[in-house]
Amino acid sequence: MKNSAPLPATPSWAAAAVSELQTEPLVVEFPAGIPGFEAHRRFVLIASADLSPLGCLKALDSPDVSFLVIDPTLLYLGYDLTLGEFERARIGASADDPLLWLAIVTITEKDATANLRAPVVINPRRMMGCQFIRDQQEYPVQFSINLG
Repeated sequence: MKNSAPLPATPSWAAAAVSELQTEPLVVEFPAGIPGFEAHRRFVLIASADLSPLGCLKALDSPDVSFLVIDPTLLYLGYDLTLGEFERARIGASADDPLLWLAIVTITEKDATANLRAPVVINPRRMMGCQFIRDQQEYPVQFSINLG
């Protein structure tokens, strides 16, 4: 698989989130926090046409903690969107619940990368999320993306 991908215009999850945000913010609970940010448990999912196809997870209790995110299926064809029973239980999801998958994006002066190895997975029905570290070595921690 190629280690770089151009970004498409607008992912469907971003469009849905924008319309939802017009009425009320999407507050997602992370019972265990996000690794490295365990003290932060409540985040707002922000999507806008200006950010698209990126979104933002912003901590409610700390204005300086936020993460750029993107749908990993936009970057990696055939990205595996399955979770085991244990992982689904951690976010209160049944086997039939649709899930929102997001990869955390890092932007530096030189490049932009997405962490495909440890996606953030959200159960929209319960608004509960978790970052899962996957065993699949095929998914890089720093997958190069083209923001231009």
